[in-house]
Order: sequence, then C-alpha cells, then structure tokens
Amino acid sequence: MQQGNPHEEPGISPVEFLRLQDELRKTNEELSAANAALRRNEERLEQRVEERTRELATLLRVSHNITTTLELEPLLGLILDQLKQVVDYTLATISILENEDELLVLAARGAGLDTPGTRIPLSEHANTRNMLIQRTPVFVPDLNADTPLAARMRHNIAAQNLSGFGSWMSAPLVFRERSIGVFALAHPDVDYYSTARVELTMAFANQAAVAIENARLYEQARQLAALEERQKLARELHDSVSQALYGIVLGARTARTQLERDPAQATQPLDYILSLSEAALAEMRALIFELRPESLQTDGLVTALSRLGSALAARQQLEVRMDACDEPDVSFEVKESLYRIAQEAMNNIVKHADARHVQVNLSQEHGQLLLLISDDGSGFDMTHRFPGHLGLRSMKERAEKTGGTFEIESAPDSGATIRVRYPISSQPSKIRTS
Repeated sequence: MQQGNPHEEPGISPVEFLRLQDELRKTNEELSAANAALRRNEERLEQRVEERTRELATLLRVSHNITTTLELEPLLGLILDQLKQVVDYTLATISILENEDELLVLAARGAGLDTPGTRIPLSEHANTRNMLIQRTPVFVPDLNADTPLAARMRHNIAAQNLSGFGSWMSAPLVFRERSIGVFALAHPDVDYYSTARVELTMAFANQAAVAIENARLYEQARQLAALEERQKLARELHDSVSQALYGIVLGARTARTQLERDPAQATQPLDYILSLSEAALAEMRALIFELRPESLQTDGLVTALSRLGSALAARQQLEVRMDACDEPDVSFEVKESLYRIAQEAMNNIVKHADARHVQVNLSQEHGQLLLLISDDGSGFDMTHRFPGHLGLRSMKERAEKTGGTFEIESAPDSGATIRVRYPISSQPSKIRTS
C-alpha cells in the first residue's frame, strides 16, 4: 500500500474555499464601508474646520469693527449690524441693565419684541434675571416645543402680534465678570440657535460688552468735561465780565449824578464807562471764541493763537509776544489740540507762574510743526508735585492722542517752556511777528 507524504498539507474542500472567499468579500466590503465612512467623517471635519475658521475670522473682523467708535448711539447700531454677520436673526434687541431690577432697551432691528426706550422689569422675567446672575445664555431651539420656556416665549410673541419664529435666544453682555445687559434674538427657522451658534454669539457679546462700557465711560467723561468747562466759564464771567458790568453800573450812576450837578464833570465817569465797556466786550469775545473753537476752521490757528495772546495781555497786564509761521496745513483736530494746549498753558501761567513776559512761537521746520510757549515766571521743580501738574498731564495726553509729542522744561525761579511737536510735510515758511 502506498503511503502518503507526511509533509503534504491537507487539501481545502471546495465548500470551505467558497466560505473563506465569501468571508473575504464581506471583509473587503466592511473595509470599503469603513473607509467611506472615514472619508465622510474627514470631509465633515474639514468642512466644520473651514466653517469654524470662517466664523472665527468673521468674529475677529466684526470685533475689530465695533471698536471704531466711542459714540454710544451709532455704536449700538453698528453692533447689531455686525452681529448679523456672526449669527443671523430676524429680530434683535440690545438692552442695558439700568439697575438691579430693570432693563432698558437701547436699540432694535426689525419689528422686535421690545422697542428702544422700553423698560423691562426683571421681577416679571425670572429667567432673564437668573441669566444675568449666572452669566449664561438661554435659548429655545424650537418655540413650538412642549416646554415651559417655549410656552412662555410663545405667549410673549402672541401678546405682541408677532408670529413666524422658530427659535429664540438671549445672551448676557458680560463686562469684568458682571452682566451689564442682554442680547435678544429671534429667527424663523427651528433649531437655528444651536449650542454652537449660542457659543459664537456669547463670544461676540463679550466683545460688544467691552465696547458698550467704553462708550458709556466716554460719554460720562464728556459730560464731566462739559461740566468743568461750564464751571470754568462761570468763574471767568464772575471774575471779569460781571465785575466790568458792575463797574459800568457804578460809573453810570456817577455820571448821572454829575450830569445833574455839574455836566462838565460827567466826562470822566463816561470815559470810565467806555473803557470798561470795551474791556468787557473784548472779554466776552474771548470767552465766546474759547467756547466755539470750530471758528478755527474759518479764522485759522494763527489768528486764534493771536487772539488768545491778546486776550491774555488785556486781562492780566502781561507782555505777550507771538511769532508765527503761515497757517499750517494740518487737520482741524491738530489745530484744536494746539489751541487747547496753548489755552491751558496760558491759564497755568496766570494761576501759578507770576510771570511778566510770555513768548509764543509757532513754526514749521525739518518736517515738524512746533508750538513753543515760554514764560519768565517762578518755575517749579519737575521732580516734585507742583501747582498745575494735572493741567500739564492733560496737555500731554491731548498732544499724544492727536499724534504729537509734548515736552516741558522748568526749574525754580527759571520760568517754564512747553514744546509741542507734530509731524508735517510742509516746507519752512516765513515768520509773522506780533
């Protein structure tokens, strides 16, 4: 009997071969399906990354855009316009927390739930109050859903004759860990305000809160500055014009008495009245010019500085000498800044310097516009606090804000010199002396 080769592998039956082939086919199909699913996941991931990149780029752009103004009213409109580029809406409102119990609607887009000027008592809106306390957004993906919050929003919408909305959200405006207001948005599509869009809105809301708070602080600063200007004007009217008018009244009474007793003696009091009237008129013109620096646009900086020096000389019996170039070709903002700096410098000289002579120079050379103001007064030690140091700081801030530089030199008993420089492309021009 023939023996088989003990080293030969046993054969695979046709049935087993077909089974293995079928398993291999299924495995290949599963691998193909897995690869297809992986490709789809990669495509979705790439799409989401692209969407997220666009969202973040948009958020960065619009966040930059809302920092271009410090005026509150146009800022609010700009915020709502830019918000629509980040997250779409049909209705939108911005409300500010007036106190712990009330929201004030400041701006709206569309026929919104609340119009500007509407006051919303938080005692009637517990969810909004909790949102402000917790600093977390509230949103309803489906306003038709069977939930208490959705039902409450449907009631509010119906009460204001609004319809056709599918989703709604409210996001707190948070500044330094404190809620200062609320975004409220509505959209016709169900599930439009998803978690991702709410997070994006919150990121924008945080930037908007900073811009709004800065605008409110700017408005407060302007109101304070206006109050200080009114107080300063009241003091100057009292110290100059009102006293001149009082002197005119006394002179008129004296002249009347002299006319009754001896008309020939009325000349002196009448001359006194005329002198005081001219001084009061000059003072009023100077004060009016200070209140209306927009006349710089018509009269120019050189004329304005000349008038300022003349008024100072007339009021304080100082010798003021001015050397000025031709009218510089610079912006109105720069001219106003230079005028205000000169105004503040001369006020400091009157109040603190005890000077007899003041020199004002305006020149253009070496690509710069230079304003120099010097006096021969008592001076001060620059290493210590001194009278007028707050005024000097405000002058420095004003110059730097408009693109200039500010320098001060002084020492006890040596007067003081102020230099303000602005870059300018004009060539040197002739000097006019007054």
